[in-house]
Amino acid sequence: MRKNNLYLSILIGMFMLSGCASKEVKPKPENFLTLADLSGRVTLKEDSPGVRVIRIKAKAFIKRNDIRAAKAKALEIAGTQAVDEMVRELLADEDYNDKFSDIEQYLSKNIQKYIIKSEVNDEKKIFGGKYYGIDSAHKVDRQKVLVAIQKDLKLINNSASSLVVVITSKKDIDLSASGFTFKDIEDAMMNQIQTDLNQRGLRAMDFRNAVTSAQTDEKLKERFGKISKEQFMAIVSGSPADKALLNTQIQNAEEFYTTGISLLRELAKVVVEVNIFAVNGNVKGDIALSLNVTAKNISTGRGGAFANSVVNVARRGGASVITSSMIAGLVKDSYADMQKEFVPQVIKEMSTISVGGNPLIAYELVLKDFTSKEVRSLRTKLKQVESDDFRYISFDNSVPTIVTIVVRHAGKTEDLGDKIMEILDTKGINTNEPIIAPDLTDLVFVRIPDED
Repeated sequence: MRKNNLYLSILIGMFMLSGCASKEVKPKPENFLTLADLSGRVTLKEDSPGVRVIRIKAKAFIKRNDIRAAKAKALEIAGTQAVDEMVRELLADEDYNDKFSDIEQYLSKNIQKYIIKSEVNDEKKIFGGKYYGIDSAHKVDRQKVLVAIQKDLKLINNSASSLVVVITSKKDIDLSASGFTFKDIEDAMMNQIQTDLNQRGLRAMDFRNAVTSAQTDEKLKERFGKISKEQFMAIVSGSPADKALLNTQIQNAEEFYTTGISLLRELAKVVVEVNIFAVNGNVKGDIALSLNVTAKNISTGRGGAFANSVVNVARRGGASVITSSMIAGLVKDSYADMQKEFVPQVIKEMSTISVGGNPLIAYELVLKDFTSKEVRSLRTKLKQVESDDFRYISFDNSVPTIVTIVVRHAGKTEDLGDKIMEILDTKGINTNEPIIAPDLTDLVFVRIPDED
């Protein structure tokens, strides 16, 4: 009898356990991981001026429990977002906002063309195990992205990325003893500057190319065809016609300078003048180069110099040293000195091409445990509040209990979060506040059950 009772107790216990096991165990709120919970360490380096390392957090829905496919999709999405961020850095905000859909469609066709290397720094299942999230970093080729939006999409005005370089000298420098001429130094310096800045995504040209490129009218071509460096710099500095150098050679001098600066502003944003003071040597064969380099922004009315640097470099001579190679080395050394402070200032000035406002950035509003009616109501309201700073894009309700609404917002992430919370508050919907964090474009709103 006791044995029968024992068997019966065991059977009842097993039945109860199997019943409990058959029930679906819902994930606890503290286990509802979001992209904010992903945090890894980036190892990629910006090892050249032509690349940017951009960090992106992204997610993808896990289909048929295939983690590998979800991770690959998340990495693809992250790569697209990284290139999009590079585009936002290169374009004026108003240009980007007007054409973001065209840009997205064009670049998405071959996104890996613009990415040199990618890495996943952290990864895990998120959103109740329905999505796979990654924290990633991408080394983006700035030059290729620039070419795409400049030449293919034609979204960059050449003048915004163009600068004119002029090599001058107010002294008659005699280099005959070394077998060199001043023009040799001029050409070497020009090549150094143009090569480096062109590799950085800018369009650098000497003053002669700038002048000939501006000759769209035969009359202007006749007047500007023989312009000298002195006249060119007089135009840049805004010298009055009666004080400008060599103005006596030009009829209607005032009109010449006024027209000249108007043409130049259409062609370039900045003029860089390298004024060589002296090239000196001594009996021991030592040689030194002294110059002053100045950058002026001519694209705005206020204009004026924004960067200036005096460079002095020297090399020791000797019995076996060739003077011509010494001069070539001095040019290289002087530009290396410019790269420390002067060139970064120029690049910074050239990159500030935004007219105003903020770029529209894509955000995903993730809604958990909302009813269908509540989601429809929110979508309707978001469409009603569209403006220059906010756009409704699309939504996805393919995952049970989770709905994703894609929007674009210009401004701070916390302002977008407040906007959504205010809409939900007016509709009497209680939610937890979304997590706001750097590199995070997912705002998660978890529905709080109504009190009975």
